[in-house]
Formats: sequence, C-alpha cells, structure tokens
Amino acid sequence: MFLEGDFLAKKKGEQYKCDECGLVVLVETPCDCGEGCELVCCDVPMKPVKALAKTIASKAPVKPKK
Repeated sequence: MFLEGDFLAKKKGEQYKCDECGLVVLVETPCDCGEGCELVCCDVPMKPVKALAKTIASKAPVKPKK
C-alpha cells in the first residue's frame, strides 16, 4: 500500500498529525536508523502538518469582502 517515498527520515522540529484522532507529534530526536521510518497512530500513517495546513487552507471557505 505504501510507495518507497512514503518512508522518510523524520527531522527535529517536524510535526505530524493523525487524521483519525487529531494527535500531533513533534519530533525531538530524529530517527537515525538509515532506513527511513513512519509514524503510525490509530493504525493509520500520520501526515506532516505542513501538508495538512495546505489542504485545510485550500478547502477553507472564502469570506466575502464588505
């Protein structure tokens, strides 16, 4: 189900969010296993917060100017 690019090394300061429960994880100590890794919550891979912010912004309703 996952493509090779889905497993990326996590860097300090990156944030990931669970779409199921809303849990947000901040990476304090990066993974150094050399194989890349994924963060999983509620049996679903977590998404980077930056990507989620772009998705939310694109779906946000536009307020009419007065």
